[in-house]
Amino acid sequence: MDLEGLLAAYTDACNRFDMDAIEQMFVEDAVYASPGLAHEMRGRTAIMSAFRAYFKEHNDQVGEDHDVKVTGPRIIENRWSLRSLGKERHGWQRIEFNPSGKITRIDVNDN
Repeated sequence: MDLEGLLAAYTDACNRFDMDAIEQMFVEDAVYASPGLAHEMRGRTAIMSAFRAYFKEHNDQVGEDHDVKVTGPRIIENRWSLRSLGKERHGWQRIEFNPSGKITRIDVNDN
């Protein structure tokens, strides 16, 4: 499984605000935990609702991945940065995939 390619596709879809592509990347019962979205969300519907609200407020951001490391058969970790209107956020994330390459869990933390 090309985890680096899956991460790149996810980041690209987020940078293009492609909600359809992002939604297709998550399994139905995925979990997304991030202080940027205020809490842990369970289920693709809740995750996509939070993404839509977040991107509505941050509609000019661009994300980049750094220090990408495969840490398990279906787990990838990386540092990330987001830039928008002179603001910048940094942190790390851990993404878990199922055997068919869909996201089952993302844990995000800000630095």
